Amino acid sequence: MNKIQTEKYGPLTDVIFSETFDNGVLKGCAFEGKNNITTPIGILVPSYGPSNIRNREGLSLEFFKSGEIKSIDLETATEVVTPLGLISAERISFYENGSIHRLFPLNGRINGYWTEENEYSLAKPMAFDLPIGSFSAKAVSLCFYESGALKSLTLWPQEIIEITSLDGLVKVRYGFSLYENGTLKSFEPALPEPITTPVGVIIAYNCKAHGINSDENSVTYDPHGQLRSLLTSNSGLLISNAAEKNLIQPQMKPGEIDPEIMIPEPMSIIFHDNKLEIIHDDIVVVDLNRSEVRSILVHDPTEKACGNCSECSHCG
Repeated sequence: MNKIQTEKYGPLTDVIFSETFDNGVLKGCAFEGKNNITTPIGILVPSYGPSNIRNREGLSLEFFKSGEIKSIDLETATEVVTPLGLISAERISFYENGSIHRLFPLNGRINGYWTEENEYSLAKPMAFDLPIGSFSAKAVSLCFYESGALKSLTLWPQEIIEITSLDGLVKVRYGFSLYENGTLKSFEPALPEPITTPVGVIIAYNCKAHGINSDENSVTYDPHGQLRSLLTSNSGLLISNAAEKNLIQPQMKPGEIDPEIMIPEPMSIIFHDNKLEIIHDDIVVVDLNRSEVRSILVHDPTEKACGNCSECSHCG
């Protein structure tokens, strides 16, 4: 087996595959045997040996061009010290300064033989005590700022929690993100959620939301606690000025799985001091000094909008 000498982490043995950057610096490698890697958070063992029904294939140890560790897939779940205490992890990515960037309690490969439900059954609830609320939930990943502050929490799709937003208590699916000082930056509503905006109450909900990560979500706030943007599948905006009235609303479009069934296409609304942007098929910019804008319910969240539950979660 190959042996590779690294400047910062010493010799790597039993290397069965490796990649390098254009300048020849080691980019990453896979292993046949055990290696102990001394990292900023302790000694960790990257995954090695043949893959099984759950293990991911590919590079189990990756580096930045500087030679610092970038990510590691662990051979076994390992408790590591984080800014939130001891957390069991199967995958960890790092900032170049050595602090934790993203941590995954589980890192199984979802495929035809190992399903999301199989992986979810292995997940264990974690307790959180944050400025936005205290709760227990199963997490897909935790993302941190370089300072160590929690940046975002991504939940398993089966999980729903309750947190405090600027509109009061809200139920959240998939997760949320925070500013470095701990204030709420964004969240994904678990149900169609009435949000107070400069143009009235708008039902915030993204019927096509996914849980890849929760760095960005359907409802976002600026660092000063003002609403910045939201996605809606239920509300339209009636825009009136001296010349005309125009209703802009989420459009019903053919589903990706069954094109014969129509589902709502979420509409994005971005708020500025004296204007707003509406993004659906086109981008419409509305000057609030020249036009009156009023929100209108166009798809009742208490009724099925499309009848195709396999393609969206519009009904909550």
